[in-house]
Amino acid sequence: MYNALIQAFHDAQEQSARAFRAVMVLESQLGLRMEASAVPPLPDAAAERKRFCRRIAARMIRRAAERFGANGLPVRVDETRIAVDGHANIWEAIETGRLPDLDRFWAALRAACETRAAEPPRAAMVQALARSLGLGQPAAVRWHASTARLRLDAPSEPVPGGPCRRLAAPAQETVRQSLLALAAFAQEAGAGALAGCLRQFDHRAPFRSPQRRTFPALDITQYNAYWEVRLERALAEALLRFVARQGGIPLPPCAA
Repeated sequence: MYNALIQAFHDAQEQSARAFRAVMVLESQLGLRMEASAVPPLPDAAAERKRFCRRIAARMIRRAAERFGANGLPVRVDETRIAVDGHANIWEAIETGRLPDLDRFWAALRAACETRAAEPPRAAMVQALARSLGLGQPAAVRWHASTARLRLDAPSEPVPGGPCRRLAAPAQETVRQSLLALAAFAQEAGAGALAGCLRQFDHRAPFRSPQRRTFPALDITQYNAYWEVRLERALAEALLRFVARQGGIPLPPCAA
């Protein structure tokens, strides 16, 4: 589908180049080629092809966001995290000068958009996070010189036949929404690596209390009745401002 489009553009370039070369040959045969040909210089085919592919890729991203959004609203995906042809993203693949596999890129875009569209509304996620962290309470955040600690309500239960525990069934959806809200915050704060890790973290996986999970700029320690979230102080302050803005939750003390 999309591969056929960029292949057609490539073929048109080659046909055009052959046609211009034929004109230059005829010009020489007629003895009209002097110090330089009257035929204008041919454009840089590789550069033109890259520009065309970049324009097509940008339109594909916009079309996927609109087509696979939720409730008539487009979704936002980070295309720089979608690998293409062994490269980190579509832009790097195009820069090599080879024709990228746009059909496979479209399939990956669709999957990413549909995953994001299936997420709960951001306000609901943020409010679930605020409730789980108890941000309405004065001592919800424990501030330290360079870090802050918050407690995420996450009751667990023993796994039969072993020493591990797992998140209790009634808490799973709230914790899932809380992690998605943290991921949305991280993405907005420019911490794409953290956002990706949080989205991939399986909150239902068994754990041994206390078990520490380390992410970029953030740690989660899983206990029996709660998870402790420890993050850099500046990031914690930004998180609370995000919660206040997106979920309408007042800022706790020391975070204004």
